[in-house]
Amino acid sequence: MQRAQNANLQPNSRQMIISMVSAAVVERHAPAQQDRPEWFWHLLRKAETKAAKIAEQAAQSEYSYGGATFIEVYAKTLPVLLTQALERLDEPTKR
Repeated sequence: MQRAQNANLQPNSRQMIISMVSAAVVERHAPAQQDRPEWFWHLLRKAETKAAKIAEQAAQSEYSYGGATFIEVYAKTLPVLLTQALERLDEPTKR
């Protein structure tokens, strides 16, 4: 428990790192952003929310390092979630 408390980041630091990860993901998916900007931003926000929930759950584990675990899980999860969402958007609808 003590390690998790020591590893916690300040809220501003966490938000800054989240913004940097999001900016990198946006840069990576620039063509999708240009093709369908309204859908891209909608899917990005949904992916950010889901990645934050997953990362927060991981950070609450008794064996985690708190803020460090949050950032690690968020940085790994956000690109995967957005890529999957964009791939589903490009698939033809099955009706």
